[in-house]
Amino acid sequence: MISPLLSRIDQIHEGARHRVKDVEKALLYREICAGARSTRLALARRLAMRPSSVSAAVQELVDDGLVHEKPTRAKGKTGRPQSLLTARADRFVAATVYVDSRELKGVLVTLQEEILAEAVRTLSEVAGNTELAVAILDLLAELAHAVPVGCELVGACLALVGTVNVRTGMWVSAARWPNLRDLEIARITARVSFPVILRRTNDAELDYYLDCTPAARGGTTLLLHWGFGIGSAVAFRGMPLTSTIGRFGEIGHVRFERGNDVPCLCGRTGCLETVAALWALVPIIRQNLGHGIPEDEKELAPVLAEARILALPEVERALCAIQEALLTLSMIFYPDTILFSGPFTENPVVFHRIGEALRSALPAYARNAVSLSVIPCGMPGCRRGGVNPLFRGALALALRRKT
Repeated sequence: MISPLLSRIDQIHEGARHRVKDVEKALLYREICAGARSTRLALARRLAMRPSSVSAAVQELVDDGLVHEKPTRAKGKTGRPQSLLTARADRFVAATVYVDSRELKGVLVTLQEEILAEAVRTLSEVAGNTELAVAILDLLAELAHAVPVGCELVGACLALVGTVNVRTGMWVSAARWPNLRDLEIARITARVSFPVILRRTNDAELDYYLDCTPAARGGTTLLLHWGFGIGSAVAFRGMPLTSTIGRFGEIGHVRFERGNDVPCLCGRTGCLETVAALWALVPIIRQNLGHGIPEDEKELAPVLAEARILALPEVERALCAIQEALLTLSMIFYPDTILFSGPFTENPVVFHRIGEALRSALPAYARNAVSLSVIPCGMPGCRRGGVNPLFRGALALALRRKT
């Protein structure tokens, strides 16, 4: 199955100066990546291109290692054998480092989204700039060392939580690590030999969904993450909304109710997270479902999907709080699509309750205009989609004709 990135790679040159033969080379590469058994002659016929143009472009793809060409002869046939073309998915690879609970996780991924290597660093809640910087560098070094011979590492993506100022390259703060303050990512990444881009976790998740679902790019899409922390992201016509200070959609740190003086990880009191975040609910869930309940969102999701968690008063209260938060976001942005991520919404009863509450509270003209769906846990956008800008940059150069 072709990845979302490669499925539209024939459009890689749009918005930049290019020639017809550059577009043809990108189209040929997309056809080969799609997986159909192809030869140079078959491609020329299928795409109505001149055989000489196809042969020249394909030869460049083979010479650059993006495509393999293997001679083959059909059974019973004589004469000159045809050569089958197959894409080499690991010609370019990229690394992602992302946050999950209080862990930094890293993966090495190919153009076809195959995971080649994984690594993790667990940090305590008192970790500060030094510990986080060391963990990031360790992960980047471990993943770079795992790049197979003959593959090219095009760069890495850091998908981070909290206040992330992409413009200045600053990880300003993160509630789960209160001692983190103004970590200069640019100084860290200056110590590695490959480019590193910085993104907000929820933006990376939302971008990946839009890559996988092009039809959603025409409207407004809202992502609500209900997990270890609570946050949101919004895209309008395919472009995530951002701020110049690096924080956006922090619904989890809006004061939830008067009289709530429970301290939040962010340093304030009464935030929505104190009522509904996984970090606040895990101790209660463990008391009722067993002390072996994991904090990792992906591992927790199947447990919560089967459990009658709404029987717990604290979880029922959390659900009511999330419903109010979602209604607030919906009344502000009026999205066409609402996405949910995190382990709670993988429980079908919880998801149904959220949808029913939202539709009953929205004005009549908006109730049937919004679609709701769940993104499976495991942060697919961070693991696989966050590095797509790096892949696009490498492919934009590789898919230009040299002659």
